Amino acid sequence: MSAPTRPPGATGATGATGLASSAGATRQAGAAETGHVAVEPVLAAHEIQGDVLAGFRKDNAVYLFLRITDTSGARRALTALLGRVSPLVDVARFNRLFRSVRRRRGEVRGSLSATWLNIAFTATGLAALVGEEAVRQFDDDAFRLGLAARSALLGDPTDPASAGHPGNWRVGGPTNPVDAVVIVAGDSPADLTATAAWVSDIATRPHEGAPSGFAVVFEQRCAARPDLPGHEHFGFRDGVSQPGPRGRLGDGPDDYLVPRVIAPGDPRSRFFGRPGERLVWPGEFVLGLPRQPLPPRDEFDPLPGAVAGPAWARDGSYLVIRRLRQDVAAFTSFLDETAARLRRDGTFPDLTADRLAALLVGRWPSGAPLVRTPLTDDPALGADDFAVNDFSYLTAEPPCPLRPGVHPPDRFPATIADPQGRLCAHAAHIRKVNPRDQATDLGGARTTLHRRLLRRGLPFGPPLTTTVDDEVDRGLLFASYQASIEDQFEFVSQNWVNRTNRPSADPGGHDLILGQAAAAPGRRRVTYLLDAAGDPVEITTATEWITPTGGGYFFAPSISALRALAQPPA
Repeated sequence: MSAPTRPPGATGATGATGLASSAGATRQAGAAETGHVAVEPVLAAHEIQGDVLAGFRKDNAVYLFLRITDTSGARRALTALLGRVSPLVDVARFNRLFRSVRRRRGEVRGSLSATWLNIAFTATGLAALVGEEAVRQFDDDAFRLGLAARSALLGDPTDPASAGHPGNWRVGGPTNPVDAVVIVAGDSPADLTATAAWVSDIATRPHEGAPSGFAVVFEQRCAARPDLPGHEHFGFRDGVSQPGPRGRLGDGPDDYLVPRVIAPGDPRSRFFGRPGERLVWPGEFVLGLPRQPLPPRDEFDPLPGAVAGPAWARDGSYLVIRRLRQDVAAFTSFLDETAARLRRDGTFPDLTADRLAALLVGRWPSGAPLVRTPLTDDPALGADDFAVNDFSYLTAEPPCPLRPGVHPPDRFPATIADPQGRLCAHAAHIRKVNPRDQATDLGGARTTLHRRLLRRGLPFGPPLTTTVDDEVDRGLLFASYQASIEDQFEFVSQNWVNRTNRPSADPGGHDLILGQAAAAPGRRRVTYLLDAAGDPVEITTATEWITPTGGGYFFAPSISALRALAQPPA
């Protein structure tokens, strides 16, 4: 019997099967532009999984990587888990309440608590449930082939002896493939542990003589650093710059998913949620929703939503997970030695290891951007969520004024225009992955909005407390949501992070933090900093401080699609 091309489901108003035209259909509220403000769609907030557009924003998480061992058992387990899957409406409303309480009462740690759960499948997992033909309908080659098969394209080592080769991965390689991931995130470590154990039991427990549906391939526990919450293991505040998905949670004209806090009289209020949080049409992250228009089309006239896959993929999103091990001792040693050398030869007479690290990242460890405080860190700026991301590269704009009562005014130093990259190098990590207002190899600044990712993830492993490598496994579990793995995650990795001449070649260089130089002798990476005279100074290293050790390419279906996936084929 041939496999179904899509999971069976209820017939919607237009006769489409599954979710394609049911409650997941996005409602476009009116004309493309009204009174200079975009009319944004009402999102299918009960259908889209909550981590996709809102983000769980928890300090603790468990990623359970699963392999399907019995298809009927997997459907049975999925049915049992469905009631705990967290939709966008719950996660977004909770996040909004949390922000409101914190704004009124200050620190609220422990006073509000939730535990969330989302589910995503690899192409092999979906094929086991609905058949190969359904998977072939997905128009993303990267998803269909999987992360391990695309690893070399990302610059990962091709030498089988290398720790970063897929054959040596902890999860998701040829010896430990996965079909699904269950993400559990929570405020309470105890509640998180209990929920993860419950999920594992549901997934792996036989039922009345029938085999279990899943085997746990790998369990990754993640947590914010206890000594530096919000910072990754190299010591930098992480997740500062995110795009803001356009869209509303309800019919109210101001019920935006991303709060609009900039004073309406400022023209930037049309393009940003919080200062620096660039608004992007949600179809760049979720299939079937309005998409970001390219110039010369008006920004407030979005492209129609598209589902480049089976109809039931609407309101779903591709999820990339990369388990990245960080060699903190090697990174620290490089900074110390390189800063000392550049001081000795007079290139940068006052350079410290901390400032060199900031030059490579584009921010100080606190998160404060170099274009607002180029010479010293400013922890107060780094801790201010309404100021830390408010900057550009080409223009020296003043800080954004806020709506009354939102937050105290931004009185930190204003952005310094830096078109040549004297303050923040063109190859600095944050400028590589998000060029902001500067033109790139693609064209004008607006063209880069098609390449943005919604980044998630947390550190794993304890912080390094000495300057010597203790051989403990630590790093970052990187996760991102996007509407195309090829055009977003892979494009940024291959074409910007790993190349010296893109998105800018003036003077360019690899992203020395995250980049890989697969074709270079010894995989040696190179970057350039501008000295006081504006001349480029080359910095190279063959030491890789970040090693891929696992992950996968997944698809996070809508909740209606998950319900349909749990049913046996017709």
